[in-house]
Amino acid sequence: MSDQAWAALFDQDIPLDERQRTLASLEHRPRLEDPQDLYMLGSLYHMGQHAHGSPVQADTEKAGLYFANAAVRGSVLAMAKMAELKLAAKDYHEAMNWAQIYAHYALASTERDTAGESYAAELIKRIDDHVERSAMDAIIKDVRSFEMAYDASIRAGMTSAVAHHDLHPTTHRHHVDVTPGTRGPDSGMADVLVAFRADGTAASVQVLDAVPLTTPDDSVVAHARSMTVSPSDGAALRYAWVPIILGDGRYYVHYRQ
Repeated sequence: MSDQAWAALFDQDIPLDERQRTLASLEHRPRLEDPQDLYMLGSLYHMGQHAHGSPVQADTEKAGLYFANAAVRGSVLAMAKMAELKLAAKDYHEAMNWAQIYAHYALASTERDTAGESYAAELIKRIDDHVERSAMDAIIKDVRSFEMAYDASIRAGMTSAVAHHDLHPTTHRHHVDVTPGTRGPDSGMADVLVAFRADGTAASVQVLDAVPLTTPDDSVVAHARSMTVSPSDGAALRYAWVPIILGDGRYYVHYRQ
């Protein structure tokens, strides 16, 4: 679906049953294989009613199913969310598997950055505290088996994802403002849907999902509101899904999903 169609699922001016029918029509497609749609569905069910206006309740089983299918089709962010889901469920072996897989593909991409590196490292550290050293050999073996089985489809999906987005919001606000003497926010990730006016400024921000916290810090929303896109001649709002990674005290927009 388009980013505008995803945003419409949260539009409370549209009757709930109509939004739920739209969602059901997507979920019941005979060949639901697009990694972006799968990732967005996983995010929708992961966040549930924590997202204002969401048409669904949280369902971690569904979220995990969609994220896993998105991951093997090239959604790198879905790999991170699988790690977060498994960590929350205290399945530390699987959490470490997915965290290592995420780090491998995220940090090997051309979009490598300090924020992404910080989030990957912090994610692995949060899981590592619960994993016995003796288990790591088996985990690395599982990771290598996964990469051998799915590397071709993952890399193909990563390549196609780059051309998926029409709008590429930019912003000059990169760093988190932290009061001296206080601890900054933990590394994490948030998905937002931003509506842009004709002049290119942000009109509204809808939080779709966030990990590890279900409610992102206000600074994440402020960061999204500072984004701009190129002006357009039309008067209609334009919509963009924007995945934001927070790490090393700065934000990074991760278009390679």
